[in-house]
Amino acid sequence: MSIFNQNEKGMDWRTLLAVALSVLVMSGYAFLQTLKAPKAIEPVAVAEPAPVTEPLPAAAEAPAPLITSAPPAVEAGTTDLEAGVSVEAPSVESRTIVRTDVFEATFTNRGGELVSLKLLQHADRDGVMDLVLDPNGDVEGFAIAFGGPDAAPSREFMNVSQPDANSVVFERTYFSRSADGALKPFTLTKRYQFAPGEYMFRLEITLTTENGDYLPLDAEGKGYTLSFGPQIGPRYEHLSRTADFRKFVVLLDGKRKVIRPKGDLETKSDRFAWSAISGKYFTLIAIPDATSWQTTFESTTVDGKPGVTAFAFTRPAIKASRQTDTFMIYAGPKSSRELARYDGADRNAFKRAGDRLEEVLEGGNILGWLESLLKVGLNFFYGIVKNYGVAIVLLTILVKAIMFPLTKKGSMATARMAEFQPRIKELQEKYKSNPQKLNQEMAALYQKEGYNPLSGCLPMLIQIPLFIAMYALFNNHFDLRGASFIPGWISDLSQPEAIVEFPTITLLFIKVSAIRALPIIYLASQLLYGKFTQQPTSGAQSAGQMKMMMYGMPIMFFFILYDVPSGLLVYWIVSNVLTIFQQIAINKIIHAKRAEAAASAPAAPKLIAPNKGTRKK
Repeated sequence: MSIFNQNEKGMDWRTLLAVALSVLVMSGYAFLQTLKAPKAIEPVAVAEPAPVTEPLPAAAEAPAPLITSAPPAVEAGTTDLEAGVSVEAPSVESRTIVRTDVFEATFTNRGGELVSLKLLQHADRDGVMDLVLDPNGDVEGFAIAFGGPDAAPSREFMNVSQPDANSVVFERTYFSRSADGALKPFTLTKRYQFAPGEYMFRLEITLTTENGDYLPLDAEGKGYTLSFGPQIGPRYEHLSRTADFRKFVVLLDGKRKVIRPKGDLETKSDRFAWSAISGKYFTLIAIPDATSWQTTFESTTVDGKPGVTAFAFTRPAIKASRQTDTFMIYAGPKSSRELARYDGADRNAFKRAGDRLEEVLEGGNILGWLESLLKVGLNFFYGIVKNYGVAIVLLTILVKAIMFPLTKKGSMATARMAEFQPRIKELQEKYKSNPQKLNQEMAALYQKEGYNPLSGCLPMLIQIPLFIAMYALFNNHFDLRGASFIPGWISDLSQPEAIVEFPTITLLFIKVSAIRALPIIYLASQLLYGKFTQQPTSGAQSAGQMKMMMYGMPIMFFFILYDVPSGLLVYWIVSNVLTIFQQIAINKIIHAKRAEAAASAPAAPKLIAPNKGTRKK
């Protein structure tokens, strides 16, 4: 039964409750949609382009750290110039590029940081997508600061070496001044290791002393901090609730958890299996080793869009003369196909198993099974037609065919309810001063007629979880990113389509930045849908409520759905059109049954009036 065709007065509260719940769930869902020990890697023979080291002009002063407050409590990481000793190191900045078939990673010898990570198989609006986003040139691509998360990154020039085509190593000697004023040298080594075909790479951080003394890294109980920020790609100028987002997701005790920093900055001591900066379609996941890391999350908003989404990992003070820490970094698409590879050691070059990276994906709620089922159907049809728009149409036809028996049952129940209206109206008039007796008599009527008053609402109730699962599918399914339906119009099913775009304006209570055709077509199809599915009403109140259902609800949903992914509106429009044809067929069945019932009903006896001209003898 449609939410537009309930006309029985005793059922009005149920209808309004169902509509209210559906609006609440749909709008709420649409708007709120505004770490493991490493294993050895087996060497893989490859024929990749050799790394490239490019000298750069002398760099300006290093930008300020991303996470800042007070300076560290101890003097650590003193450079050779400050210590007044000679250390072999470059005097100018240079860039080193490591290429695989999926990555082009660019590093600077200033601190051995990652300054660009292009995903060669994924496009951005400006070309190849760069996962390292530096809108203000303040990138901290795995920067190291000696001390806690408030310490400034160490960005002295480091020595660079390239053991093979898929690795790059940065190394430099630093000094720390002890309490008696003596200088204690130690060496920092950062090794990045990639593998062909992998969106995961390995980062090893090694600290050593020359004389066997403990590493002089203890800033109020903290050794050093590894940070990444300020943001991950793709690039954006503005983000709508459905276009993209940035959030923190962690895996804690085997369960997915979203972190929302308090006051934009928060440090947690939980032992996260991994921590992720997650966007709509791409993510950067850091999997630390078994060290008791503290994780600091920073999130800020600028002009209503994500400004900074950064995290940092702080290890405790080091009580050893040598320490190697390892991070496995996944930087790539939020695709089940790629993420699931790290659940089986035979499926990836790093022999990772049980990382459960798929937990970073959106969904996973109580309707996750339904979303997965719909995804299977969508991919099946796409494998046949090679067009996701057509696949959505075919999937919609399949869903409507499966649900037709329920739709028919609901429509038949609604039509039967219309037949009870005269009798229900009599009961309402008769017991209008005794609501309890009225309910008893109506229940008796339903029982006598073998009618369940909720049976007409079942199809509508089923549509709510189906809508939510469809929304999640079209909003999060990675393969829909950039998938075209009708070139020149619906060029990306994961985004709202637009006929005309313009600077954002506020219209009534929503912000509008484009004229979209699909919401208008949806509104027209919904109004037409209501015309075909409505039933006759009795009473001024019922008629008013029917108009609210038939006109008010579609207009309300028009605004709610204006900026949703175009794939969802394609589904809903096709669903409405199919329902109209289904209702035409059902109406014919109802009329045929009524005609058959009228024909088989016993004829009423004819009364013959006496002849006035005949006298009784």
